[in-house]
Formats: sequence, C-alpha cells, structure tokens
Amino acid sequence: MSNKSWIRLAFEAIPFHDFAEKICHFVRRPEISGESLEDSSLRYSGQNFIASLFLVTAVVAFVQYLLPQLFEIDLGQLINPLYLTMLLAIQAIVFSLILGVISSISLLPKKPTFHHLIFHQTIQAYAVLNLVVVVLFWMGMNRVLTTGDPQEASSQLGLWIGGGLGLFAFWLIWRLLVKPLWRYMANHYTTKIAVGVTAIVLASSSWTNSYVFFGFGDLVINKAAVCKQLYESKLLRGELDPSVDEQFFVGHCMDLNLSEP
Repeated sequence: MSNKSWIRLAFEAIPFHDFAEKICHFVRRPEISGESLEDSSLRYSGQNFIASLFLVTAVVAFVQYLLPQLFEIDLGQLINPLYLTMLLAIQAIVFSLILGVISSISLLPKKPTFHHLIFHQTIQAYAVLNLVVVVLFWMGMNRVLTTGDPQEASSQLGLWIGGGLGLFAFWLIWRLLVKPLWRYMANHYTTKIAVGVTAIVLASSSWTNSYVFFGFGDLVINKAAVCKQLYESKLLRGELDPSVDEQFFVGHCMDLNLSEP
C-alpha cells in the first residue's frame, strides 16, 4: 500500500470526511452550471445541507457539554442545540425558496420557469455557512453577557477571531452566492444589466425574508438563564447595585424580552 493510499484511508475514517470533500470542491468551484440538477455539481446540495446540520448539532453539543470553559459564559444553559439546528434549517429553506422565486420572476422575460438551481445553490451555500454563523452567534452572545455590548470583545484575541470570522463569512457569501448568481443572470442578460438585476433580487429577497417570523426564539434561547447570566455579569463589572434582588432583575429582564415584537 502506498503512502498516498494509507493517508487516504486514514482521512476516510474521519467523521464527515465526504461532506468536507464536497464542500471544499464547492468553495473552489461555486458556479451554477448545468441545465438540470442531475448534470449539475449541485446534485448533492440536499445531502450536504443535512450533513451540515448534523455537524452543527454535534459541534454545539460538544462545545456546550464537553468544553464549557471555551467561553466565559455557560452556553450549555443558554442554548438548545436541537432547536437551534431546526431554526437554521427552516431559515435556510425559506430564504432559498424566496431567492429562487424572486430570481425566477426577474428572469421571466428571458426564460419563464422556476430556476431551481438557484434554490439549490443557496442551500449549498448555507451548508458551508451554518457552522460559521453559529460560532459568530456564540461569540455575540458571549460579548453581550460579559461586556454588555455585542461589538465590544472581552479580549484582544476574541476581537481578532470575531473580526476574522466576520470577514470570512462575508467572503463566503460573495463567493458562494452573490458572484454565482450574478454570473447566472449574465447568461440571460448583458453583464451590466445582470449586475443591477442581481442587486435588486438580493435586496428584495433579504427584505422579504426580514418579514418572515419563525417564533423559535423562546425555544432556542433560555431567557431565564440568559437574564440570570446577565445579572451576574453586571454585578461582576460593577454596573449593578448589589442590593438589587436577583429574582426581581430576572423577572424584569424577561418581561422586557417578551414585550419585544
């Protein structure tokens, strides 16, 4: 057996190795190609999306219950990994459908059909972005509960990691979604018109998606635990009078959260 074959077999023993290979190939070549799903590189988009959700669930559970000291707050008490994964799945499917429908409407003068490859491209992009989004969500919550400001890092290292991940996420969105969508539009319109159409489609899809309410917030985040952690954090930073009763603070905090639309 050659060294290459041995390394290959060792790599195949790693969980999610097949998913990692397909995602790396997608990041290298994210173009929307082919006329149908069967002859397109997106034919594994559904499989990759499901694998990414399982990976997110596994990573969230691992960090929360086996590496709780990784963050300054106890995320295991604050976030339900199952409902977080469900929220990611529903959000991805809904936005992918919205983008697919609005893109198809914009292409009615050229090719009046549902351009399902755009839906699959978006699903595949979410398969890559899911884990990055979850880590950024963790870091944001950690900042809120330790510094009181989601834009203020609790350490210099956290600042660099958060900034790097944020830039990486924007780069992925551009490479995996914006640019391929523009090139797809350029197959039907001139290059300049395709730029405008793509911008309108993305803006319209984001605006429409902002009005979709899922109602998972109470299930994903344990509000009582968040308010308790906030109380302890404010006491530690000297931002709260020690005479303030914990139960009163937690109750008031939850009432403020529940009153938000």
